[in-house]
Amino acid sequence: MPELSTEEALKVVEGIAEIRARHLSITGGEPTLREDLPKLIVEAQERGVHVSVFTNTLKLTSELMKFLAKREVEVHVSIDGASKEVFAKIRGPYFDLVLERVKDLKDLGADVEPVMTVNAINYVETGKYVELCASMDLPRVALIPIIPVGRADRSIMPTPGMAKEAFSLVAQKAEEVGLDVELWCSPFASSFIRSRRVYVPRCMISACMDIAPDGSVMLCDTIDIKVTDVKKGVREAWEEYSSSELVKSLERPENLRGLCRACRYARTCLGGCHARAMAIYGDLMMPDPLCPLASDR
Repeated sequence: MPELSTEEALKVVEGIAEIRARHLSITGGEPTLREDLPKLIVEAQERGVHVSVFTNTLKLTSELMKFLAKREVEVHVSIDGASKEVFAKIRGPYFDLVLERVKDLKDLGADVEPVMTVNAINYVETGKYVELCASMDLPRVALIPIIPVGRADRSIMPTPGMAKEAFSLVAQKAEEVGLDVELWCSPFASSFIRSRRVYVPRCMISACMDIAPDGSVMLCDTIDIKVTDVKKGVREAWEEYSSSELVKSLERPENLRGLCRACRYARTCLGGCHARAMAIYGDLMMPDPLCPLASDR
């Protein structure tokens, strides 16, 4: 897929500021592979837009780490395990390196938030992951259950029972160590998590735009449905996206199918993760396949 040039990317940043977007999250792939990343960050910040970057840290140089810290960029670091053995099964032999980079970033004063992608291999380590992050004196952490698309292997997708166990371990440990936790793409978790330390947001599809490397605006960064394109202009793309009948339909609980239709949490959960439902059932309106209320697994 051809990526936006630096000039095109800068125009997108300008457009994002013009529509008064509050946040720009630069993800991947691996965004640190773009040589113009610092230029895009500075452009966004000078226009009043808060910036975050997702990275596996493997390509972070000391110069880039200093830049991210100085510019107060929110840095999300992938840590998919709390032990070297489990991490290696998922990410390879980089556990010590990633932890060293997290420490270096923190020592530089960077705002670091680790992210764990929960799967059938590492779900038993979620509590230990929270404990590990607390030991590094990090202010908050995030977890997201795997969405089986692209390079993500469906064979390691957790069962609903595994997801519930993983998040229950998280809530218990978060209370013990006093660490704030975010559960991304998991609104179903609000049906069984009661910890004041754990934040469970709704799906953000209708509140943000996921822009692919070539400028396409996708329904979600893990759903291969193109809605519009920022090359026509960010304002025009946002207006087209936010008025899209498909996008708006995902905000209507009456459109949900399966057990979601009669669920007491339908208006707050809205079916959970639509991308996960699409990947497993081929239907955006089916229940999140990880929701324990919609499955007996």
